[in-house]
Amino acid sequence: MNEFVTSRTALSALAGGTTAAGRPDAAASAQAKDSSGVPASSPDPAWMLPGDQAAEEGDPEADDVIAQLMRADQMVLANQVFHSWTRNDQPVPTEAPLVLRDFLQRNAVLTEDERSTVDRLAHGDTIKLIQSNMEVFTMAEAFGGLFAALADPLLAKSVWAAKFDLVMDIGRRFSRTMNTMWDMLGTNSWEPSGSALITLVKLRLVHAAARHMALSHGWDRARDGMPISQRLKVEELMYVGAYNVQLAAKYDMHPTARQADELMATMRIGGRLLGIDDKYNPRTIEQADLVLADAAAHHRASSDEGIRLAHNMLDWMDRKIFPGASAVGASMVRMADAHVADVLHIRANPPLDTAVATLTPHLYRPAYEVQQKFPLLASIHAQMFKIAAPIVAWYAVDFRDYDLQMPTGRPTG
Repeated sequence: MNEFVTSRTALSALAGGTTAAGRPDAAASAQAKDSSGVPASSPDPAWMLPGDQAAEEGDPEADDVIAQLMRADQMVLANQVFHSWTRNDQPVPTEAPLVLRDFLQRNAVLTEDERSTVDRLAHGDTIKLIQSNMEVFTMAEAFGGLFAALADPLLAKSVWAAKFDLVMDIGRRFSRTMNTMWDMLGTNSWEPSGSALITLVKLRLVHAAARHMALSHGWDRARDGMPISQRLKVEELMYVGAYNVQLAAKYDMHPTARQADELMATMRIGGRLLGIDDKYNPRTIEQADLVLADAAAHHRASSDEGIRLAHNMLDWMDRKIFPGASAVGASMVRMADAHVADVLHIRANPPLDTAVATLTPHLYRPAYEVQQKFPLLASIHAQMFKIAAPIVAWYAVDFRDYDLQMPTGRPTG
């Protein structure tokens, strides 16, 4: 891993000179500078690009909770608590095992500064942008972030090693990912009636349980570092946030500097709730772009797990949407990032790829322009999406409730 020290240092230097938020060529620009090998130091000494050390680090506090639940054979009970605990203002159920109740009560809270931030963002420019474009962000995540994560062999292997329903029940993986994004970026996500706090803290423990599964059943730490490590957690969070900002530019939607700052403030709070160490948690869109550029330059390669998971997802589209939907999905992945498509062995289909890349932006642009002219429509649109999203999630998992659950035993399949 040491061969990347110089190049990562050069990547960090870009933070001082990067100003355009959401530009589609951010990763390519970073890689070009990266290859120059110009040594420099990060202009923000409080933040570190997650590298070799971060790849060895897990989440000790959450990992200890899972270890205690496993030893006491209380994981099934813990999942029952997860099922019934769904609102920010809801007390942790009294039947929760003591170690779980203590963890949730301490971690499902915002600091005074974080509460001030989310209260300010509730009426800020970013929420207006998201209200006008939630379908675009959803499409970007579904065919961008979800697949880009699988192009990192260790992220793909972390998912595969946990098995559970994230692998064999790929529709539930899709549903969980979408719901996590919607729960975090919805109009009332951080209000008492919302679920951002609940979702993110539960997801932190889902990650810890998956990490426990991998370490218990053959994960090679000497070769692969920590499953769902600090590096991977940061990278995955950026795929839900900053990466989708980059991809939205393909729909000719560009956030202002203020909107980018507000989005990063939200993502940073999300990162803290997910157990990301403060020194790795990006503070600015420029730092987020560096994480994405580093992932593309140093952590992107084909793997059996990534390829199989990607094609499981495309096959699921054929089953759930209509026969042949996977071909459209493949073209959407290629439109989002052709390199990711190549890494995942998603074949090019020039006629369909061209049609999808040409037509897709026009499906969303008119609604965006209308809502910019008539801002009141944005809130109506947000309410319609809030109603539609659970229906989509319900359909995606064959009419079963969407629920965050932790793996509890030996992986199968």
